[in-house]
Amino acid sequence: MAPEVIRCEPYTEKCDVYSFGIILNELITAEHPYIETSYGPSKIALKVADGILRPKLPERDAYPTGLIDLICRTWDAEPSSRPSCATITSALREIKQQIVQRREQEQHSNSA
Repeated sequence: MAPEVIRCEPYTEKCDVYSFGIILNELITAEHPYIETSYGPSKIALKVADGILRPKLPERDAYPTGLIDLICRTWDAEPSSRPSCATITSALREIKQQIVQRREQEQHSNSA
């Protein structure tokens, strides 16, 4: 849940962007958010609302350039600084293209 939602501020697209970043991180780490803490739900919510707590990120080297940066941008404390859904879509297409190109290069190297 986005910090501004926890603080009962107006709900905007940027709240969904924050949540998408949480889900994207959960998908690539295969871990529940905040699992590395011993906090209960209330303490997690307070720390998220205060901008102190975000989920643990994976190692940058293990993922395509830009993916971890995109996740971090979706969690920006300032909602207006988070990317739009259109920007996220564009960034994910670029990341997909990087993955495809890398696979093609690896296949070409392996067949040579």
